[in-house]
Amino acid sequence: MARRTRDLVRVETFERAREFLRRVEPVLIADEARTSLMYGIVRRLDEGGRYGEEPPILACVSAGERVLALATRTPPYHLVVHLADRTADVNPALIEFLQRRDPELPGIHAENDISRRFAEAWTAQTGRSPHVSMEQRLYRLDEVADIRLAPGQFRLAAPPDRDLLATWISAFVREATPNDPHPDALAVVDRYIQAGTLGLWDDHGPTTIAASTRSTPHGAAISLVYTPPEKRRRGYASSCVAALSRSQLEQGKSFCTLFTDLANPTSNAIYQRIGYRPLADITMIEFAG
Repeated sequence: MARRTRDLVRVETFERAREFLRRVEPVLIADEARTSLMYGIVRRLDEGGRYGEEPPILACVSAGERVLALATRTPPYHLVVHLADRTADVNPALIEFLQRRDPELPGIHAENDISRRFAEAWTAQTGRSPHVSMEQRLYRLDEVADIRLAPGQFRLAAPPDRDLLATWISAFVREATPNDPHPDALAVVDRYIQAGTLGLWDDHGPTTIAASTRSTPHGAAISLVYTPPEKRRRGYASSCVAALSRSQLEQGKSFCTLFTDLANPTSNAIYQRIGYRPLADITMIEFAG
């Protein structure tokens, strides 16, 4: 029976995000917090958003009508993989497809076991050298804890904040994700201000920013959390993230998610005090050679 299932494994690809969602959205929503990165990206693509000049890769590995795994990539960013069936070995079909479609694949972003197994199989087939570039933790929050807030107040970013916050977003990218492409920071700020999803903590002026992004039907991701070095260790980041998370729940979301760098114990401790609970560990692996 296992042999027959393996023989039927195939990769389906989709040119439009809407077609991809029509095929796989039940899988995404069944584990919405865990798939929030992929789900939010695909929803943004469906709404007309772009991540780069090249077309995205939207694929599912299936056996008959059963979806075994999902794989997406928005060049120049890494491949994101989610296993719907953790007992299935989807790597042979996925790797054969990617060797044709994306032979210069720069890396993978997935849960630890998925990422490492894929990297082992990819390097065996391609001779590329794997390198762990970051180990992350995905957190989920369902209720904001009652924490002591820093002096000041939470508010949404406004056009007069534009230039300062663009500088902060550039600094965030250099500090948190130095290997990622650097976006047009002003365009990022403008998009978030227009959407009303960029929050900041104001204590006689902005002290910390945090954005709500990658919305899914029941969840929102918190990202772009940045405090300039001279304003750190005063509770501003905790207060800003707590307030932004609470606002998302009050607006109807059931939960919030965020990613942390496991190499930063301070941020991991801060988010847990707010009410974020570990959901999954993520390994980002890059391929060289």
